[in-house]
Amino acid sequence: MIRAVRPVETRDLDGVVALAESLGPGMTTLPADRTSLGEKIERSVASFAGRADRADAQYLLVLEDENGAVLGTSALYAQVGAPYGFFSYKRLRLVQRSQAVDVSCNVEMLAVANDYTGTTEVGTLAIHPALKGTGAGRLLARARYMLVAIRPDLFAPLLIGEMRGWQDEAGENPFWNAVGARFFSMDFATADRLSATRGADFIADLLPKHPIYIELLPEAARDVIGKPHRNSLPAMMLLKSEGFRYEGYVDVFDVGPQMHCDRDHIATVARSRRGTVAALSPNAAPVASSQLVCTEELDRFRVVMTSGLTSDGEIALGDDAVRALGTDRGAELRWSPGVLDVAA
Repeated sequence: MIRAVRPVETRDLDGVVALAESLGPGMTTLPADRTSLGEKIERSVASFAGRADRADAQYLLVLEDENGAVLGTSALYAQVGAPYGFFSYKRLRLVQRSQAVDVSCNVEMLAVANDYTGTTEVGTLAIHPALKGTGAGRLLARARYMLVAIRPDLFAPLLIGEMRGWQDEAGENPFWNAVGARFFSMDFATADRLSATRGADFIADLLPKHPIYIELLPEAARDVIGKPHRNSLPAMMLLKSEGFRYEGYVDVFDVGPQMHCDRDHIATVARSRRGTVAALSPNAAPVASSQLVCTEELDRFRVVMTSGLTSDGEIALGDDAVRALGTDRGAELRWSPGVLDVAA
């Protein structure tokens, strides 16, 4: 059976809530809260229907099983940061020298930056714990880029991805304890949840505006700057395989790495091709290569990973794949190599 990724629908609310509950705490963009998830689903439905403003548009995808049950999610947030800005810390180096005493000073600092305001964010990548190691996460992650490939006009020229920052076994983040807790007067979990549910207005109000000298921080806080949570390492490797890079931007709460890539240079997007679907001969199936295939229509968007034979302007697929895509022979499709031959 070929699993398909599709846009979330209002009927999926129970399934998305159940998925969120199976993940446990820490997934702030997919909280186990029925009201919040209902609003997220409604916004996604409006976005796919073309009824949402660019600043509010978000596209939530789900992976379903043969019975329509939700097994995972991923999302694109078309334009982040409105109206208060998208906040990051940028790691900078400052070199100073005194000729009078012939002494130089080479230090690093974290400066508040809004450089990612207006970009498109990839996020909400989650799979049911039972599917770990099956390739479902990679399918959901790459399905987002196929959406970008068919409708680049809906997304910003730069895409970003945020990695959850490092935490110890007790869920403590040393940087938050050293910096954030002194300005926000709340624990890390509360601040992280508020940023996900209310937006960035309180961040703009309370975040320290002056640069933070890294050398003045406790060693434990310094060590976690740009260090991802152990559970985020697979997602970070997926971003790297698509061409995303880390250039010193970190989250203002847990200093997890923020990565970015030019929209048209994302590997799945750049290597995608468009053409019509043809029949795949049973005799050809064993030599067919793995392909990530999607439909071209936004309102009927579907993505599958399947075997296919490609030629100029045509891809031959089996009947199961055609049914999973909800399309017909001769329809327009887009595909990208199932395996990316780039360093992860």
